[in-house]
Amino acid sequence: MSLVAKLIAASALASSTAAPAAPPSPVADTSYVAPGGERVLQHTIEIDAPVARVWHAFTTTAGFRSWAAPIADVDFRLGGTIEAAYDRNGRIGAPSNIKNEIVAYVPQRMLAIRNIQAPPKLPFDGPTFQKIHTVNFFEPIISTRTRVTVAQPGFGKGPAYEGVYKFFAAGNRWSLEQLKKALEAKPATK
Repeated sequence: MSLVAKLIAASALASSTAAPAAPPSPVADTSYVAPGGERVLQHTIEIDAPVARVWHAFTTTAGFRSWAAPIADVDFRLGGTIEAAYDRNGRIGAPSNIKNEIVAYVPQRMLAIRNIQAPPKLPFDGPTFQKIHTVNFFEPIISTRTRVTVAQPGFGKGPAYEGVYKFFAAGNRWSLEQLKKALEAKPATK
């Protein structure tokens, strides 16, 4: 199942009145409107893992596969890419993959990306999505705990921006929950 399909299914389940109440999310919505009027979609989570381990989860192929997508390839460098297929039967290089370009980073502190390839069928406007950058911040709280903030500045007004904003308001929350779950998973005991 693609990430888009998973997020749509999760959204439908969450809005169903028959579904039991979900436990509160560990993700805080810290979105705001910038002085110039642009909206910044922003989510924050604290994870019981050192910043080096969280950084590894974003910047290496194995790390990204551990929480974000079953098929992934990370070419970590300025101008490099993070490519992901959310279908277990997917393959790197497919036109249905998500591909983000790495536009800036400060090791273990910040990673900025922008989308350069999105699947052809999206529940939001693809060209508008590609105008938005995603900036990930990594802040060590203590040596074994990290605050991760995902910020997406540049949301304007209008239906196209609303569609992208709504999708990623749910999608970023879900992704950060998956990151926390993967990094805080207890090893199996024997």
